[in-house]
Amino acid sequence: MLNDNRTGPAVVEGVMDRPSASSAVEERGQDGYATAPGPGAQRRLPREAEEQLACRLRERAALAPEFWSFSGRSRREAGHGIFAYPAMMVPQLQGALLEDVQAVDPDASSVIDPFMGSGTVMLESVSRGLSFRGTDINPLAVLLATVKSQSYDPELLISVRQRIALRVTEDQSHEIAVDFTNRDKWFRGDVAIDLSKIKRAISAERRKSVRQAFWVALAETIRLVSNSRTSTVKLHSYSAEEIENRQIDTIDTFLRISASQIEQLKDQAGALSSGLRRNPKLQVSCRVADARSMPTVTKRATADILMTSPPYGDNVTTVTYGQHSYLPLQWIDASDVPGMRPELLENTRSIDSLSLGGKLKWSLSSADDLRTKSLAFAQCLDQLQDHPRNAQSRLVAFVRDLDESLDAITANLRSNAWMFWTLGDRRISGIPVPTVSIVRDLLVFRGSKHIETLERKIPGGSKRMAARNASVETMNTESILVMRGPCDTGHDSRS
Repeated sequence: MLNDNRTGPAVVEGVMDRPSASSAVEERGQDGYATAPGPGAQRRLPREAEEQLACRLRERAALAPEFWSFSGRSRREAGHGIFAYPAMMVPQLQGALLEDVQAVDPDASSVIDPFMGSGTVMLESVSRGLSFRGTDINPLAVLLATVKSQSYDPELLISVRQRIALRVTEDQSHEIAVDFTNRDKWFRGDVAIDLSKIKRAISAERRKSVRQAFWVALAETIRLVSNSRTSTVKLHSYSAEEIENRQIDTIDTFLRISASQIEQLKDQAGALSSGLRRNPKLQVSCRVADARSMPTVTKRATADILMTSPPYGDNVTTVTYGQHSYLPLQWIDASDVPGMRPELLENTRSIDSLSLGGKLKWSLSSADDLRTKSLAFAQCLDQLQDHPRNAQSRLVAFVRDLDESLDAITANLRSNAWMFWTLGDRRISGIPVPTVSIVRDLLVFRGSKHIETLERKIPGGSKRMAARNASVETMNTESILVMRGPCDTGHDSRS
């Protein structure tokens, strides 16, 4: 349950359970209700709920054709703006979807996001009284989500910020607090000295939850003062001349960012308090985990809603979340980062190589099995036949890992759970990869039902992608795949 940091750090506990083996069989009674019979069954949802949700989603677009694009209406506030994480979801979009589900299924009480990122879905869920469980393979993402899940006293944070500033001023040491490969490539000497002072000042704070909040401010500072260009999420150094001529005040940047962050966390506390008023039993869990082995807590699945946005392809050629996190993680005390392990920082690609599609070796051996599950995949693989073998391997490796993750993910869902997948189609060697159709096929193969697909333009025209040998191109559209199920005949869909 969420606690207020005026009395101590927040306790973040899991709420999901494990089901028995699921079945793709969907049963419907003669009275027109969707039902999953089993011991303790107390409620059945009318099958019209699916049509009601689809109608609500269509009506929004009918009233405002660009509604789902949220052009000019996407704001990073109430905690969403504490760090510029790559390819963040639109808070207002996810909030609207959650409200539509709650309107047709008011008993829905919990959400999971296996590709949690910085916690956009978490904050939108909790503020609406929905318990949340999320995972991500990137420890920095989980640190961000953990901070977003806590209710901070702004007066306490203001006091801590003043103490940190005083410690930094009094610190006359020129010792650099970290040492890692190519450190001097990514940080100018004067910048590294000032970052070290800030690091020591934060480490001196007693409360872990408070340190975590200021580590996020330091992470955003590092993004701005390092020698890596901010115009791309990949590590890409400025030229030597540019590095020498940059005007950087590291300490002032940190103090400015931390002050802005406190305002964000003040609004965040209000949103979390609103959620607790709606649901006093609200629980939140944010953990480092691979979606392919997403953990469950007990023996029965409890999540009513899945809302997520998996990578659109392997991180190396799409969005390099791991590279974007590499430099900040070098400076943050590892003991304060959830799930941090030394091997994740062995090199700049360590985290990305562990993500979906990160391992190409032997991937083609999975192609035949995937063909039986997705016609869209089979057709795309055939189109890549005359392209370099690596192109087919990249497609198969990503879809193989995504397919494997679906088993672990659906094991966390109650029967007939609602699913919202924010997806984008990319290209490999110039060939369009129909990610939306592939995910739909893989879910239908498991017994899920398609309800609606929403199309949206990405505000600002594009997401930053890692252009590499023309293998990918910048995206400017996304789809929200709305699904239901699968139906588990061994457990109640709500109990």
